[in-house]
Amino acid sequence: MQDTAELLLSIAPLAGFPVTEQPKLRFAVGTFDSWPQLREALCELRARGLVLDSFNCVALQQRLFAGKTFIAPNQEPVGVEALTFAEGTALIACTSGPLADCLRHRIECGARDLKHALSRWLLPRHAAHFQDAVEAGKILFWIRVGDAHDERRAYLTLLAHSSNSVGVHDLTLPGER
Repeated sequence: MQDTAELLLSIAPLAGFPVTEQPKLRFAVGTFDSWPQLREALCELRARGLVLDSFNCVALQQRLFAGKTFIAPNQEPVGVEALTFAEGTALIACTSGPLADCLRHRIECGARDLKHALSRWLLPRHAAHFQDAVEAGKILFWIRVGDAHDERRAYLTLLAHSSNSVGVHDLTLPGER
């Protein structure tokens, strides 16, 4: 029988980086029923000291984004990008930013729907949960967290305000493994 430590040491890190140094984006994610509910969470996140410079919302284009203008904390308008998946009847949209970039890249790689795109990084049941939530008219709010302290503050706030479970997920940037 081979020593476990020896087995672990023989695994080569991906793309020349140690596993702990893989370039990634870490997000806390909550599901919201309405924009007012999400606004309450944003106010509390700001009050808890989180810098709201990198977040994304994913929802149905027509139902939830139609006619809305989003303003970032720096008072600049935030773009909304349509995500045209091969499958699915309702058009899904995402506010511009790192999540939109990752999802757009997954579409270019042939992702059939939101579930398929997110399955690159998430467990299939988590990806399916997010697709079901969006199709049910919910808003997915993804806020980037930089460290364990940010993660805890974001997690506690999202738990208090969201309408469903809250999770923390890592995504790798397009072109990274």
